[in-house]
Amino acid sequence: MGFVKDAFDSITGKSAAKDASKAQQQATEKGMAEQRRQFDIMQQLMQPYVDQGSGALQGQNDLLGLNGFGSQQSAIGNIENSPFFKSQYQQAENALLQNASATGGLRGGNTQEALADNRSNMLYNNVQQQLQNLSGVAANGQSAAAGLGGQGLQFGNNMAQGYADIGQAKAGYQLAKGQINSGLLGFGLNAGASALGFGGF
Repeated sequence: MGFVKDAFDSITGKSAAKDASKAQQQATEKGMAEQRRQFDIMQQLMQPYVDQGSGALQGQNDLLGLNGFGSQQSAIGNIENSPFFKSQYQQAENALLQNASATGGLRGGNTQEALADNRSNMLYNNVQQQLQNLSGVAANGQSAAAGLGGQGLQFGNNMAQGYADIGQAKAGYQLAKGQINSGLLGFGLNAGASALGFGGF
């Protein structure tokens, strides 16, 4: 009766080790799945900022002529033809004409020169302002990309640790199983020797 009980306890111990290892693996896998889900959510949240930053960098390069003169001319033309610039220029032109009319210099060369200079200066200022605006958006995109990169590294480290934990759980089970098997073998040899009258090992 004692032999059967001891053998049953050993087998139960093996089963408990297997259950413990499986529970540890499942818990680790659930944790890894949740981290993957959170990283995916983070990517979705940050992607618009990364995309806008890339677009802003492209716009900066266009205005600076780094993507060729055709792209530069197109970028400047977009500013010059924008509703904001047209409205701004129209207001400034009206103010200059009203001033010239009030002072009697409407048809003078100074008025024509002032109008030309005004347009050139306004366009230059608008290009500079656009470069500043794009720089801010590009910097936000760079920060978002860097943050996402940091999250990616952390996620990778966490995944590696998760796989290591799963490996440890499997190794722990195999070690426990080996110890239980060794215990069963020793127990069996002792029981057999005892039954044959040789005494224990």
